Amino acid sequence: MSERKLKHVIVGVGATVLNMHRPALALDTVDLVGAMDIRHDAGRERADSLGCPYFTDYKEMIAETKPDVVVVMTPHTSHAEIAIHGLEAGCHVLVEKPIAVQVKEADAMVAAMRRTGRCLAVNFQQRFRPEIVAAHQLIQSGALGKIQHIDMVLSWLRTAAYFRMGGWRASWAGEGGGVLINQSIHDLDILCHLLGAPAALTGWTRTIQQAIETEDTVQAIFRWANGAMGSLFVSTAVGSRPYRLEIVGSQGMLQIGQGTIQYEAYEQDVREFIDTSPEPFGVLPGVPQEIALGDSTGAHVDVYKNLHAAILDGAPLLVAADTAVAALELANGITLASAQGGEVSLPLDRDAYAALLARYIAGGKS
Repeated sequence: MSERKLKHVIVGVGATVLNMHRPALALDTVDLVGAMDIRHDAGRERADSLGCPYFTDYKEMIAETKPDVVVVMTPHTSHAEIAIHGLEAGCHVLVEKPIAVQVKEADAMVAAMRRTGRCLAVNFQQRFRPEIVAAHQLIQSGALGKIQHIDMVLSWLRTAAYFRMGGWRASWAGEGGGVLINQSIHDLDILCHLLGAPAALTGWTRTIQQAIETEDTVQAIFRWANGAMGSLFVSTAVGSRPYRLEIVGSQGMLQIGQGTIQYEAYEQDVREFIDTSPEPFGVLPGVPQEIALGDSTGAHVDVYKNLHAAILDGAPLLVAADTAVAALELANGITLASAQGGEVSLPLDRDAYAALLARYIAGGKS
């Protein structure tokens, strides 16, 4: 990679998200030239800790510093406005997840990326987890055969104290959703990254425990165009359950956990076995396979390194915005399906979801 440093500015320096980015901001390719936040006392303190000037207006900061990269770490509802401004100012942009709160905004961001020719990356660092990289390679190679079923179960227990940390959390106006758009958006992205977007879905969103506006628990069912089916359960209101992603194909299956992956290859394609086995209750053995894992970490550093390589050397941008819209589309789609009480086809009706979100923000959720 080129040794040239890239000038970076940060919009939004909230303590939690900033701490996640600090190791990446220490990369040799980063020259941090400015930080901005609407909370001026805390913003100045964090800018001082980063060793960079503090600004009170992000547009003035971009105009004055002329950065190569604008890093957007604000609440979700402002992502689209700030990212589009950065792109149109000639900057590359890295935006925290989710890309936006609704697909209509994300479409506008992707259009700005294409119009300006700048990089727009989304911080979906979990694509770089070694087990996800290995799973992606296996699926792309065809080793699993025809994908038949997907099951994803995960939870992140959150207490009332968590939701009191910021007034914007778990509100329709401030966050644009609950567990779907905050905690599970990474996992929806992994689902689409590995398998492509479903063709249709149905789902149920509930608030079963938390004193919040938005959903804390979700069950969804997916249909893919190739006939595969899948299910998803996510919650911040149940006791912690192990992360589990199971992908079953006609020639093998994957079981993915947090930092783990198990791969079994069938001795025969299950479709052929069903047609030819003389045994009415036949058993198709699976043979465990060794999987070599790479040295990526699934941390923010991986996203920054990839973005810098794309800018400096023309490397493929592995978390480009146009590949990140699918996860948001699933989150929006599940919310719409729950409200309508039926199946929703993808691509999602942008106007229908925009109208639903506007009603929820106005306090019209039943």
